[in-house]
Parts: sequence; C-alpha cells; structure tokens
Amino acid sequence: MKILGTISHISNKGNIIARSSSTPALGLTVFTEDKNKIGKVHDVFGPTKEPYITIKPFRSRDSKKQIDINRVGAVLYISSKPVKKWGRKKRKKK
Repeated sequence: MKILGTISHISNKGNIIARSSSTPALGLTVFTEDKNKIGKVHDVFGPTKEPYITIKPFRSRDSKKQIDINRVGAVLYISSKPVKKWGRKKRKKK
C-alpha cells in the first residue's frame, strides 16, 4: 500500500477531503492505518504539486465504521492494484 495523504476535513455532503503530495488514479480504494476500507478516490482538484482529493466513503449499516470529525489528520493509504476495467471481456479465438 502507498501513502495517499492526510484527512483535511469532511465536506457538507459527507465526503472526505484529503491533502496529498501526488495525484492518484480515480477509483482506487482508500484504506486507514488499520487496513480498513473507507472509500474510493472520487475527484482530484487544486494545485498539481499538492492536490486535494475527494474520497467517497462506503456507506455501512454499522455506525462505528463511519468516519467522524475526530479522524481529521489521520494518514490514509491507497491500494497499489490497478483499477478494474469495466465492460465486456473479449472472447479468445480458437
């Protein structure tokens, strides 16, 4: 896993805004230090050297897993696996 950045704040819509030192690919899964999945990279905006990243959190029924304001400043990580491509698989010719 690679370091993504730190949580800057939580938006009004419930998305997590993080500050990073590099630009990640859209759709990568985001993890906490405890290796818990919290969401996916939804948008990248701001300056190119230190962009802001919008993370769309996974919605869970368990309220303990929800991200709260106390987590501001926590370090986030991204998966190093490539993003799955959507669409139909091509058949191999025999």
